[in-house]
Amino acid sequence: MKKAMLFVVALFFSISVNAATLSLSAAGSAGASQSVDLSDNAVVLAGGTVSKAGDWNSAFTLSTDVDTPVVIEWSFNPAITAATLVFGAVGSTVSYAITEDFSFTAVLLTGVDYVLSIVDATSGAVKYDVSVSAVPLPAALFLFAPALLGFLSLRKKV
Repeated sequence: MKKAMLFVVALFFSISVNAATLSLSAAGSAGASQSVDLSDNAVVLAGGTVSKAGDWNSAFTLSTDVDTPVVIEWSFNPAITAATLVFGAVGSTVSYAITEDFSFTAVLLTGVDYVLSIVDATSGAVKYDVSVSAVPLPAALFLFAPALLGFLSLRKKV
């Protein structure tokens, strides 16, 4: 009976693990078109195109409903000549010089609006995409405690 109860509790915890809901919105662009393809989800997608050679920029705002780690990926087709990626909370950003596809991880906090943008970019005609994915807590985290309690309760008392 104890084993069955522990199995049900472990199953309940493993099923109820959900990733955070992310919100992504366009904040403006110059020299490039921009669109948000999927917003208010565990994975948000956006992108745009630059139709002629020159300087351009594209900005998005990002937020979450719960504190969560995320993976942020920018991709360019074809590769860009030069750009600066800006990320961080509004008023407190970090900049990275990039010349190709770029991926990094970050932790987003509830109630904070984040800037996610490409500025001072130089390229020919290019298509760019940005993907932000919430990283869910593994079910193993919630299975560990009930399993440990089960092992302790099943040991024989001498």
